[in-house]
Amino acid sequence: MKIPNNKFRILNSEQGLPATAPARHASQSEAGGRRALQAGQMIITVVIFALIAMVAISSLVGYIMLQVRAQRQAVGQVMGLNIAEAAIETAVWKLNNQPGYDGEIGISYAGGVYNVTISSLSGSSKLIRADVYVPNALNPQARRSVQVQATIGITTIGFNYGVQVGNGGLEMSNSAKIIGNVYSNSNIVGTNSARIQGTAIAAGTSRIDGMDVDNNAQARTIRGSSNITGNATVSALQSSTVTGNVVADSISSCTIGGTAIYDTRSSCSVGGATTTPNPNPYPQASVLPLPISEAQIATWENEAAAGGAVGNQIFSSGTRNLGPKKINGDLILSNTAELVVTGTLWVTGEVRLSNSAILRLSSGFGSQSGAVVAGINEDSSAGYIEISNSAQVLGSGTTGSYILMLSQREGVGSTAIKQDNNPGTPILHAILYAGEGMIEIANSAAMKEITAEKLKISNSATVTYESGLADANFSSGPSGGWEVLDGTWQLLQ
Repeated sequence: MKIPNNKFRILNSEQGLPATAPARHASQSEAGGRRALQAGQMIITVVIFALIAMVAISSLVGYIMLQVRAQRQAVGQVMGLNIAEAAIETAVWKLNNQPGYDGEIGISYAGGVYNVTISSLSGSSKLIRADVYVPNALNPQARRSVQVQATIGITTIGFNYGVQVGNGGLEMSNSAKIIGNVYSNSNIVGTNSARIQGTAIAAGTSRIDGMDVDNNAQARTIRGSSNITGNATVSALQSSTVTGNVVADSISSCTIGGTAIYDTRSSCSVGGATTTPNPNPYPQASVLPLPISEAQIATWENEAAAGGAVGNQIFSSGTRNLGPKKINGDLILSNTAELVVTGTLWVTGEVRLSNSAILRLSSGFGSQSGAVVAGINEDSSAGYIEISNSAQVLGSGTTGSYILMLSQREGVGSTAIKQDNNPGTPILHAILYAGEGMIEIANSAAMKEITAEKLKISNSATVTYESGLADANFSSGPSGGWEVLDGTWQLLQ
């Protein structure tokens, strides 16, 4: 019986194994090796991908942290800048409202801390620096430094005359004297050796009557034994003496030391050449507005009110600082009381200074001037100001600094400002102003400048004008004092 090869395998006689067994074993070993190799390769691949992923994640995390840090710094810088500007504004406010303020350190505000340093550049100029740390100075995420220059706000008012008078005119008597020029929209009348040591001008159809004038004079009429040392420009010169030259329409009962140009002449001696007729009509002087506007007065009132309001201020001793403030009532200083004005004052009632009381500007005003406003606009009763006995009104102590004492009292039928000091009282560094009322000066009183609707000066009182008043600078600003000077803002860091 024949056995087919495909049905049986020849067995190994010694091992009892199929003849094909060794080949199968080798094939299994090779497969196992390949699987192991593939597994190792996969592990290596996984490790490589893991390393790549770790590097990518690490880079991404680093980038994110960098962006977060940059974002925090950017936010911190914006916060710091806002805090710095707030610190500057606060410093300016404190300069105006806290006498002696010179900066501060370690102030927490809006998520940060700031320091303020103030350096004086002059009496009217300061350098303000704010250094800000967010969130704190020990471990700041951001830092900002801002610097500005602050100055006392200035309003320039031109007092171009020692005395300027409105439609009420000027009356002088009993050796009263003005050392400076006078401009009046109405008559200038003098008696008993009244003298103007400067030029006198009476505008419109007004006259100069019975006045000694040491320089030139101009008026529609000069009469009443007036004595003009300089030249005279006049329509009618009557019963007066002119040392210099005269240009007039008519001259009568007069003495002229120089030349004379005129149309008509009667009983008048002329020392120089004469020309007649006068080829030109009389050049009438213009009526001038007084130098302080209602808008400026309102600005001062607002400055004072911005500093808050208080009631009556009545003191007979001691020294106090005040300003800017609105006083709803009266300001009365007597005996040895002293008030240092640190900002604009608005007194709705009366101001009375008597005996040895002193009203003066703070030294911080430097060469600037300050204002004390009394009364209420269009009120005929409030706003009376009186300076009597040995009371003093003083500037800051720096040349060119004055206190403006301004009354809003209306009407010339009653007195708005009265000064009646004892002989020997020091010259006051005061500008007296009553744009709608009357001022009376008597008994050796002395001051720097007077402007009024009507003015009476008597009994050796003297007004001594200073040239700097032509451009007097007054504190002015939203806080009544210090304000940031435009164009000085600097970001230092």
